[in-house]
Amino acid sequence: MTKAQTENLVKLTLSNGVKVEFDPAKSNGHALMKARKASGGFGAVIYLIAEIATFDGEKMPAEEVLNYSARDIITLEEAWDSANPGK
Repeated sequence: MTKAQTENLVKLTLSNGVKVEFDPAKSNGHALMKARKASGGFGAVIYLIAEIATFDGEKMPAEEVLNYSARDIITLEEAWDSANPGK
C-alpha cells in the first residue's frame, strides 16, 4: 500500500473484539448500488462496508455482520460517516 492508501484506511475494534479495516476510497457507485439492492434499501451502509472491509482479516457477508450487537453496528456506521474517502 502507498502512503495515500494507508491514510484512508479506517481501523477499529468492535466491542466483540473483532478488528475491522476498510478503505472508503474503494467504495464506488457500483458497490453502493449492489449494497442497496442486497439490503432492500435498508442498512445499505453495512452492506457497503461488508463489500470493502475485512473482519479479523477476512471478508464477511453483511448478513453475518448484521448479527453483531446494535452497538457494534452503530460503531461501524459512525466510522463510515466520519471516514475521509480521499481521492
